[in-house]
Amino acid sequence: MRPALFLIAGLAGAATLATDSLVDSWAAAVGGRDKIAAITSMYREATIDVRGLVGSIKAWHTADGRYRKEEQVATFSSVETFDGAHGAIQQGAAPPRAMAGADLARARSTAFANSNAVFFALFPERRHGTVAVDGGDTIVLRPEGGIDWRVTLDPRTSLPRTMTHQEGERTITVTFVAYETVQGITFEKEIHRATGDPSFDSVIRFTKTVINPPIDDSLFAIGQ
Repeated sequence: MRPALFLIAGLAGAATLATDSLVDSWAAAVGGRDKIAAITSMYREATIDVRGLVGSIKAWHTADGRYRKEEQVATFSSVETFDGAHGAIQQGAAPPRAMAGADLARARSTAFANSNAVFFALFPERRHGTVAVDGGDTIVLRPEGGIDWRVTLDPRTSLPRTMTHQEGERTITVTFVAYETVQGITFEKEIHRATGDPSFDSVIRFTKTVINPPIDDSLFAIGQ
């Protein structure tokens, strides 16, 4: 049994080294752990184009996994909030509804989507969940109680090329088309989101990024 135990320990150690190496490359490409560690919050604005209908997105995120997202396209509007434990969704003039089940699991991972994924991947001392490597260039983020977020890095740049996750039977794929640098940190500038249904696919272009804006806790609860 002892050789088998050594083999298992060796494989586990090799997997850890592979994960650390890939994550380290990602950290360096984004701007370095020190710069990212200094970020506590972000505010971003974007345009969203859904089959020719152009709208807007406003999003607030914190490094500890809270967020607020406001989206409007034509007559559709929504507000989504997550305070790290509880979430709520409001669509149009309808009253807000509390997240539960699959919605809440998705929110726990949405908190670390796109640029915010670095907050989960790069700092194990803060992390609640696991990070693993699948293949040579894909990092799997799994927040506790959340869903898998698969980040495939571009081997040339070590920046995310795609991020995918499941929502029910649908595979959501975000493709990173362009990047920009803000205060020495690399952020996505344009992303394309495919849902498996072309009528809901979208192109998102970020137009404003503010690092460490003042944020009040009430922002992460609808109606406050």
